[in-house]
Amino acid sequence: MTLNSSTPACFNLEEESISKGKSIVVPKITNESENKTNIFNNIVQPIIAELIGTTFFILIGLFGACNGDNKNSSLTAGFSFGFSLIILIASFGHMSGGHFNPAVTVGVLISGAIDLKKGLLYILMQLIGGSMAAGLFRLLSHTTTYQRCRGGATFLVTIQTPKEMGGIITDHINWWEGICIELLLTFVFVTVILMVSINNKSKSNIASIYNGIALCVCIFASNKLTGGSLNPARSLGPAIFANVWSHHYIYWIGPLFGAILAGGFYRYYFI
Repeated sequence: MTLNSSTPACFNLEEESISKGKSIVVPKITNESENKTNIFNNIVQPIIAELIGTTFFILIGLFGACNGDNKNSSLTAGFSFGFSLIILIASFGHMSGGHFNPAVTVGVLISGAIDLKKGLLYILMQLIGGSMAAGLFRLLSHTTTYQRCRGGATFLVTIQTPKEMGGIITDHINWWEGICIELLLTFVFVTVILMVSINNKSKSNIASIYNGIALCVCIFASNKLTGGSLNPARSLGPAIFANVWSHHYIYWIGPLFGAILAGGFYRYYFI
């Protein structure tokens, strides 16, 4: 067999081996630039999207929650967090899914929609983003406003009810009630997200709107009781900068267990 000088010798050797009935393994050529692109698209871009999205989501929500008067605080908090979630999912959802909440990531992880490595990176970025948001809020807020709302921190609310004959009845939300409220409402919120954003049978093109409305409703329901967190990153940042740690564990236990239940329920009953 004569080798053509214009043809690489390895191709001729492969042809000769095949003609003799021999099999040959051709080494796979790795495209380094393609691998770098895949890493960027699958890891770097999504976690940066979670960092930026979580920062602005919580920052906007804190401004809304702290700049309304006491009577309308549930409305301002609900609309600020809910509508900011809508626009930020619409902006970053195609990159990361638009979680912006460790509880949501845990629910999606349990559902099997993302892997553990990416889920842990998401949670890390969300906690950093929440802390950055709280720091920016402290920097940009008037001292009086910041102190009045305790830096946007979440805590169990004291309920004061006027007596018919005068005076005020003061009641406190118990720690276990706080956990149950956060757990149940996070379960509802994460279930909505899984059904409209992930489930192939009910996935919607306007999932961001449904997700935002669900968050609004849950905050309306719980703001006057627990502060309406449903999000450990939303509670951690303000707790750090305002130094408000009273019953802080509630805002981890409730949302995370609610998300685990939602993810498990979805995985075994709705997939």
